[in-house]
Amino acid sequence: MKNIFQDYGQFENNSNNRIICFNITRTYLLCERPNLYECVRKYWRLNGERAQKAEYVFAISSGYIVGVFKPTRWFLTDAKEYKGRWEFEGEEILDSPYLYMDISYIIGKRQNPVSYINM
Repeated sequence: MKNIFQDYGQFENNSNNRIICFNITRTYLLCERPNLYECVRKYWRLNGERAQKAEYVFAISSGYIVGVFKPTRWFLTDAKEYKGRWEFEGEEILDSPYLYMDISYIIGKRQNPVSYINM
């Protein structure tokens, strides 16, 4: 089976951008939410103070960046079953140069679905 992402290369951390990566593989591939934005934006266990410093949010699926977002607001969720978890509101960057790049060598096979870059 051909890897559709092979021509996009690996993500290289050449900037000082503060980035949060969320592994959404299961939610995204199983279509558990209506769209990519809903898969990535909510119910995360993380340090809210740290998250508010992020300039970008990467949606990661199977080691590849499938979405890039610019968060505009972080807040604790109102959903009772996810008490203490965080959500963000933001805008998708459809023309991001990071889209479809391999980031697996940075995030690896971790138990925690949240990774920080330059934070």
